[in-house]
Formats: sequence, C-alpha cells, structure tokens
Amino acid sequence: MCKDWLGTIAAIALLALLAPGTALAGPCEDKAAWAAAVRPEIERAFALMKAQDKPGFAALLPALQKRYAPLPAAMPAAERCGGEVRVYDEHQYLAYADAHKAGRAIDGFPADANFVLTNLHYADLAYAVGWIQYELEDYAGAKASYAKGLAIAPNQHDLTREYVATLLSLSAFGEMAPFIDKFLASDRDMDGPGRANLIAAKGIGFVAQGDIPGATNAASQAKALDPSNEYAALVLNLVAQKQKAN
Repeated sequence: MCKDWLGTIAAIALLALLAPGTALAGPCEDKAAWAAAVRPEIERAFALMKAQDKPGFAALLPALQKRYAPLPAAMPAAERCGGEVRVYDEHQYLAYADAHKAGRAIDGFPADANFVLTNLHYADLAYAVGWIQYELEDYAGAKASYAKGLAIAPNQHDLTREYVATLLSLSAFGEMAPFIDKFLASDRDMDGPGRANLIAAKGIGFVAQGDIPGATNAASQAKALDPSNEYAALVLNLVAQKQKAN
C-alpha cells in the first residue's frame, strides 16, 4: 500500500534475541520457545512484504493468522526468569528502566533488579497480519488486527501509524481525532515529525467531516512541529479546495 509516511518495513526492529526462558500464559521457557518458533515466519513475511510479493504474502497469511488468533489481547506482565526480570513491552520497559536509574522499586520488583527487554514478537506478528490484510483490501480485518495489536502493545508506533492509515481507508474519519489525541497524550518517544504526520492525518479527517477550522488548526500544529511537513501542506490544500467549492 502506498503510505510513505508510515515508514519502511525494513525499519521495523526485531528486538533482542530471547535467552532461554518464557510462555503464552505459562513459564518463561514456553514463551521463549513460542517466540523462537514464530520468528522465522515473521521474518519471511517481512521479506515478502518488502518485495511486494503479493502471491507470497497472501499464501503465508493463514499461517500467520493461526499464530495470531490465540494470543490474548494483552502483553504478558513482566516476570522473573532466573536472574533477570523480563519485560515484554518496550514502552513499559522505559518505565522500568527509569525506576532502576532512580533506585525505585516498581511493580513488586526491587530497584536493583536486572530488567531485560525481551521481544515475544507479538507486535511484529500483529503488524504483519494487519499489513497483509490491508494489501488484500480487507480493511475491516486489518483494522481489527491492528486494534488487537495495540491492545497488546499500546502506543507501538508502527501499529499506530498503520491503524490511522486504515481508518482513512475505511473513511472512519470520526474515529481518527480521538484515537490520535489519546496516542499523543500518552506517547513518550515519537519524534516531532512523526507526531506532525499524525496531527496532519487528523486534519485530513477534519476536512472530510467539513470541520475547516479543526483542519486548519491541525495543519498549524503539524507545521509547528515540522515546518516542512508535506501532509500539513496537503491539509491546507484540501482546505483551500473545500472553501473554493463552497
């Protein structure tokens, strides 16, 4: 799909390799085994997606969905695995790392615990399933997959951007501003241009709903964060066309 501001597939990081240990709903070792098993399938999916191999990723989709469907719509809580505490959500890990630096206990773990960010690939799997569904023009399915992914990994940037793009494709303009505002209020680490892109997307939704003041304000906010933002310019162009038509 043509969504250049959402970033390239290659930028999606597969985080650290798992050490022995963890489970969908059980012990550390089971989680590690599941993640190790699914990782090659996800890497294969990303390769096919990057190559725009539609027959290839369409054929792989059922296997990915079979992996994805049983996952609970929540990331497993951090847990002690031997001499380390594994944290499975990257944004939660930031809070744990801050507590560690401040010498403060968190969620029952002592401040000197060895917190390790451990990728179970849940968000990667959500991204792959949703992206392929979108490419196959199953926009409702993509929306559901991304929504579940965001329940698992709230504020995950790639899922957030793809979810917004899917709302645009579904003409679900009324859902855009509340979703984006909630994300921007809670996110800690998206850069200015990334935030500007989302605000500009909100402006496109406002134009579609006839809210010209809201769209103009969104474009101004986006340009304040990123003066050369092309999507803010697009919003202003749409506003001008709308005003001319009226």
